[in-house]
Amino acid sequence: MSNHGRLPLDIVVNRAGFTSGRDGTLQFQREEAPYSAMTWISASPVKFHLAPGARQVVAVRIAVPRHPEPGDHHVAMLFMVPAGKDKNQIRLNRGIGTPLYITVPGPVDDTVKIPSLRGPRFAVGGPVDFTATFEDTGTVHRDFRGKGHLNIRVDGRDVAFPDFTVQRDSTREVTTRWDDPPLMCVCHAEVVVPGPRGTFHTARATVVVFPVWRAMGLLAGILAVFLLGVFVRRRYRDRVLTAARALRREEERADPRRLGLGETSGNADGAQVDDILGPDLGPEGDTPNR
Repeated sequence: MSNHGRLPLDIVVNRAGFTSGRDGTLQFQREEAPYSAMTWISASPVKFHLAPGARQVVAVRIAVPRHPEPGDHHVAMLFMVPAGKDKNQIRLNRGIGTPLYITVPGPVDDTVKIPSLRGPRFAVGGPVDFTATFEDTGTVHRDFRGKGHLNIRVDGRDVAFPDFTVQRDSTREVTTRWDDPPLMCVCHAEVVVPGPRGTFHTARATVVVFPVWRAMGLLAGILAVFLLGVFVRRRYRDRVLTAARALRREEERADPRRLGLGETSGNADGAQVDDILGPDLGPEGDTPNR
């Protein structure tokens, strides 16, 4: 143990049982926890003074009782700096806890099952979080780090879980984040944990990724372009009709015979030519100006 601070420390070595929470936090206990090895160990020295920049080696002796149960037994070594005795100051204990796992020889089973893999059923984009539940049903803890690192397979890619440990006879929940899902997909996620004798434990989940807000923006843009086209087309048609009617009036004032009072004009074959514009409507829009 080393003191990297500027003040001297008085260290007291203690031991404690502990359990592991679902999020992996260790909960220290004064009494013995299941599979505890509190009575198996002793430390030397149990108290010492540590000057700034100094180091101290603490020896731990493990005395395994007769006929212990095979598998993991654990205990935490606590290196505490007790608070001062000044009643006018806030009392604050400082300490470092180091968990120890002691494996008793015998039949060893490191089976870890996956009761569930959870994720959102629907997502509008990334990131997407997946949470897996791991249950240790064996006799020893299981480390998922280094060569035993665990990944989740989703959309043909591997997304790594952070390093974690599942304690014996405990349940652990671990979350990983998929940062770059595709723009849209029905994505299938899978976690596979190797078991003893070539077995595997698997959990699956499905998430639909669809960019709702982008799709709504695209549809709004298409609708706006369509409405703008309709507006421009109507404006153009109205301008063309207005110009044609104005031209017709000019022609009628220049040649009264084109008013259509029983006279017709023919083409080269003598056929009657109809007015393609139809009758000129009056101010009310329902009575011809004739």
